[in-house]
Amino acid sequence: MRLHRIWSVFVVMAASTCAAEPGVVSPPPAPAAPSAEKKPGSDWVFSLLPKSLQQNPHLELTVITEVTDEGKKRPSASAQNPVYFELYSAGFRQQGHPPGGEKTLTREDIERLLTRSLASNGFLPAEPPSKVPAIVIIYSWGSHNLLTEGDDENPVLSSEQVARNLLDRAALVGGDRFAKQMLTLFEEADSFYLAAQTSTPPGSEPVFTPELLDFTNPVNLFKRRSPKNEALVEQAAHDVYFVVASAYDYTGMAKNQRQLLWRTRMTVASAGVSQLQTLPTLVLTAAPYFGMDMPEPEVLTRRSMRTGTVEIGTPTVVDPNVPNPKKRAPKK
Repeated sequence: MRLHRIWSVFVVMAASTCAAEPGVVSPPPAPAAPSAEKKPGSDWVFSLLPKSLQQNPHLELTVITEVTDEGKKRPSASAQNPVYFELYSAGFRQQGHPPGGEKTLTREDIERLLTRSLASNGFLPAEPPSKVPAIVIIYSWGSHNLLTEGDDENPVLSSEQVARNLLDRAALVGGDRFAKQMLTLFEEADSFYLAAQTSTPPGSEPVFTPELLDFTNPVNLFKRRSPKNEALVEQAAHDVYFVVASAYDYTGMAKNQRQLLWRTRMTVASAGVSQLQTLPTLVLTAAPYFGMDMPEPEVLTRRSMRTGTVEIGTPTVVDPNVPNPKKRAPKK
């Protein structure tokens, strides 16, 4: 991987998103009013308390599901035709340099959340022999963080390490297509900075000032095209918590052949909040997107759930066309 100036590009991304609160890694912009949502990145939520002291802070979420060619051949899950699955854990993971003492949910908690969320979109736990699994869903969760230092052998971070860390997180935030797009932008930015450096003869005034370089580099141009672009880049440039659920063909897995059908990636900006506080909201918000081929990631802002124990009952698929008999009739 080339990208000799990837560190400069990365610093530009991180610095531009931290401008609102100097010295604090800021998440993507949130809606201005707690009671009404706006497009991501449109405004800031101002609070007298930092997120770490708020009971139910606003969370910046991203969700992306990518369906493979094989997955597109399979029938969609629905209330009328549910798809049955078996759930397997790939475990808790920490990537990059996470803070010490990071706490998370248990595997049982994550499975209950995923089971409830999947059920609302037509995916139900298998119950052999009557309800045979069609897919295996392998999930993992954890945190993906910036690299703050090198390893023992190479104490100084290389451009390769920085680029790989950032692009891995970009794939979590926006999927494989977004990560490839970011790689292209970094390569263009790399060439841009190199051309700017070589365009000024020795002893002459630079044609491109640092401010102009930052303003016109391809990454920042991409960010300014839309609020969604800005939110995605900012999410990828900072620490996140994540959950990934990958669906494989059950028959193939039984033969030790992994046939990926779809993969849903979910992230939440981790600045000022904990996994205990954010992962339930993240997983349950992603419910409509499991198994759905998405042309681009969704960027969402939600209030975190109230702290405490959440009881999750038996999963069922809700048909929106069938009235709920438990719902009270409106008063006359």
